[in-house]
Amino acid sequence: MDQSPYTPGAGHNPPVLAGRDGLLRDWHLVLNDIVTGGRVRAQDMVLAGPRGVGKTVTVSAFADLAKEQGFEVVNLQAVSGHAGLVEALLQRARTRMAEEAGPWQRARNAFERIGGVSLSIAGIGAGISTRQSDAAAPGLDAGTLADALATLAAEVRTDAHSGGLLITVDELQVASGPDLALLAATLHRLNVDHPSAPVLFAGTGLPFTPDALRKAGVTHPDRLFVLEPIPLTLERDDARYAVVEPARQAGVAWTPDAAAAVVEASNGYPAHLQLFAHAIWTSAPGPDQITRGDVEAALPQIAGMLERRTLGPRWDRISDRQMEFLAALALHGGRASTAAIANTVGRSQQELSWLREELIEEGDVYAPKRGQLAMAVPLFNRYVLSHYERTRPEAATELLSLQEMIANAGLDPSAAHAGPDMLLRSEPNETRQLPPPSDGSGRPRS
Repeated sequence: MDQSPYTPGAGHNPPVLAGRDGLLRDWHLVLNDIVTGGRVRAQDMVLAGPRGVGKTVTVSAFADLAKEQGFEVVNLQAVSGHAGLVEALLQRARTRMAEEAGPWQRARNAFERIGGVSLSIAGIGAGISTRQSDAAAPGLDAGTLADALATLAAEVRTDAHSGGLLITVDELQVASGPDLALLAATLHRLNVDHPSAPVLFAGTGLPFTPDALRKAGVTHPDRLFVLEPIPLTLERDDARYAVVEPARQAGVAWTPDAAAAVVEASNGYPAHLQLFAHAIWTSAPGPDQITRGDVEAALPQIAGMLERRTLGPRWDRISDRQMEFLAALALHGGRASTAAIANTVGRSQQELSWLREELIEEGDVYAPKRGQLAMAVPLFNRYVLSHYERTRPEAATELLSLQEMIANAGLDPSAAHAGPDMLLRSEPNETRQLPPPSDGSGRPRS
C-alpha cells in the first residue's frame, strides 16, 4: 500500500495522539491562565511514565500549543554525564542571539549575569565566547536564573501580547542532582519574585522521577509540580482509535476484528501499537482494507523483529541476578509485590533492594504503587519466560530454575509456559489487571 501513516520509533510524533485528550485540555487551560494571570497561575507539569508511552510526544504537543499562542519555547534534554541544563539553556541563548531573535537579544544582559558568561554576538560585542567550564560561577544561582527567564518572558510579551516563555526538559531522571535542585529553586524563585511573569515549565521522566527530585533535595515535589502519571497501556477504545484513525484519514479501513487483534497482541502499549500497525500496513496487500488475516500473516515477522531489535538486546545487557529477578516477576504475570518476588527467589526484600533499584533506574521495571513492581514493556514478560532457561546455564552465578521459583511461591506450574510461539498471542487483560491479592508469599489470599 501507499506510505504508512504510522510512526514507530522513540520520540516520533504519532499521527493521532490517542488517550491524551484530558492532558491537552488541561494544558489549554494552563496556557490561558498564565497568559492572563502570570506565574501565580502556573501549573508546571512533569509527565512520568515508562518508556514508550508517549511522554515526549505529549510534551511536544504542549510546546506546539504554546507556540500557537506566541510563546517562546526552549526544549532541553537531560543527558547523563553531559553538560548541565543551565549550560544547555545558555547555548540556546547564544544560538537565538546569533539568529538575531529580538527577545533574546533584548534580554542579553540578564543572561550574561548567569555564571559570568559573555553572550556577545557579532555586531553587538566581540563575538561569541563563554567562560571556561572549570571557572568559578559566582552568578549561577536560582534568583539570577529566575530574573533572566522573567526578563526574556517580558520581552516575548512585547512582540506577542498573549505569549510567554515555556521551558521543557526531557528525561529529567538522568539530570544531575545539582541541576534538578537548581531547576526547582528557580521555579520557586519565579513564584516568589516574579508572580506576574508568564513563565511555564513542562518535563518528562521515568516513573521514579519524583524520587530523583527528592534525592536531589527538592522537598515536596508534588507541591511544586503537577505530577501526571502516564499509564503503560492505553484504554481499549483509545488504542483502537490510534490504529484505525490514521488509516481512515488515508482512505484505508481496518476491519473491527483486525483492529482488535492488533490491540490485543500489543497489549495497547503505545510504542508497540505504532510498530505493529506500521508492519501490518507495510505487508498488507490492500488496497483499501486491512483484515484479520493480514494481521495474522504479519505477526511472525513482527515477533522476529521485536526479538532482534528490542527484546533481545534488552535481555542480553542485563546481569545474571537481574535476569533471575525478572524471571520471578514474569512468573507472577509481570506485576507483583516485592514481598512475593523475594519469596519466589528465596531471599529477603533487603537483599533484593539493590537489584530493584537498578532495574527501576534502567527502566526495565517500574513501581505502579508502593510495594508493587511491574514489567515496563508488556511483551518482555513472555520473552523472559521463553528465554530464561536457555540463558540460565550460561550465567556465571548459579540461578534458580523456573520450577524452583514456582515451588517457592506455590504457583501453578503452567506459569512457566511461554514458548517463542506465544510471544504475540493475546491473553485478555494481561497488563491491565492486578494479580489476586497476595498474603506476601505469592499465594492468592482466600
